[in-house]
Amino acid sequence: MNKLSKKTSIKVFIAVLVMGIIGIACIGILKFDINRLATNYEENITTAFETKGYMDDIQKLLYMHQAMVAGHIVTNDEHKKDIYSYDETVTREDIKRTLNELSNAEFTEEEKALVNEIKKDVDNYLSHVDEAIEISRVGQESEADTYVSENLTPHITRVNETMEKLEVLVSKQISEGRRKMDNDILLARISAILSVGALIFTVFVGVLISMRLTVELEKYKSDLEQDVERQKDELVERNNKLIKIQDNTVMGMANLIESRDLETGTHIKRTSAYVGLIAREAKARGLFTDTLTDEYIELLVKAAPMHDVGKIIVPDHILQKPAKLTKEEFEIMKRHASEGGRIVREVLSGVEETDYIDIAFDVATYHHEWWNGKGYPSGKKGDDIPLSARIMAIADVFDALVSKRVYKDAFPVDASLKIIKEEGGTHFDPRLADIFLDLKDEVDKIINET
Repeated sequence: MNKLSKKTSIKVFIAVLVMGIIGIACIGILKFDINRLATNYEENITTAFETKGYMDDIQKLLYMHQAMVAGHIVTNDEHKKDIYSYDETVTREDIKRTLNELSNAEFTEEEKALVNEIKKDVDNYLSHVDEAIEISRVGQESEADTYVSENLTPHITRVNETMEKLEVLVSKQISEGRRKMDNDILLARISAILSVGALIFTVFVGVLISMRLTVELEKYKSDLEQDVERQKDELVERNNKLIKIQDNTVMGMANLIESRDLETGTHIKRTSAYVGLIAREAKARGLFTDTLTDEYIELLVKAAPMHDVGKIIVPDHILQKPAKLTKEEFEIMKRHASEGGRIVREVLSGVEETDYIDIAFDVATYHHEWWNGKGYPSGKKGDDIPLSARIMAIADVFDALVSKRVYKDAFPVDASLKIIKEEGGTHFDPRLADIFLDLKDEVDKIINET
């Protein structure tokens, strides 16, 4: 009996010792899994978000660089050309520096190939910029604009397309990091269960240690999830900043073109305000409900400043002529509508969302069409004219009437509204013209504020 008890005790002791060793081993595995979870996930996430940051910076710099090149081409002031040249050189160096930083990041072979494509297209773009600026320097603005459209824009488009591919791979890295984190958490939880089970057969202290480590694991998980949310918030903030830069650049382009027409910048502010008034009132009256959503109206107001972007191709002596244009001059002036649509498609493609580009294209191309079909460039009539262009037509004509131009004095508001009323059904959509006439108080307020 004693021998049996002794043998039993030894067996129990060995069993407890083995379970204790298993428990301690599981604790070590648990600790290792926790450390690997923190290290691997932080490395993956940090690398992915740094890469995304470099790509955002490159797109922002290229967008700014295009605006500087455009400014250099359209201005006839040599002093301004020198300023644009200096700014272009500084931005060019920033682009190259950021590209080098992007190239030095850790990539897979597939990602490296995409980065090399981006560098190649950016280098080609920059090499053609010098040619465009040289053409502009000798006074050939139209040729420079054509050269930009044919040689620079395709490279920028390819850069944006390649960056989208790279961003997909980066997003896969983030997803893969999350997957690995979940796997590590699963393994860690299994280790925790084994630890608790093993240490139950040893000592109560082991149970407490396992429980403590389990709590620590949950804390690590919580901290990592908070870190992911924080970095997501940073990405959203960076994206919002990029959108703001894009909006400011578009408005800058519109102001730059308007300045060639000897305007002060108030024309695009007022016309955008008129467009918003008309669109919102039409929606409130239940008109055009299939089109006039809140999102559509927001994009329309944002697109309104682009309506005369095509005037970039019109020579200054025509834009600033203080007398009636000749037939030949008017034909050149009319080209700004179709050219405006082309510029919107080429410059904003890959940068702005599709819905905004479509509305900006319609506004730039068709805002000189007439309700009776006698407008240009396509002779569209009635409801065949896009709604955005019909609204823009009223805003543009009215502001032109009440504003002083090189070829005329400003008309009184009442006289201008009378013209809008008389041309409802011929020049303008009669429903929209009636709405605008009913908004006289709001129109007066906009005029007084600008």
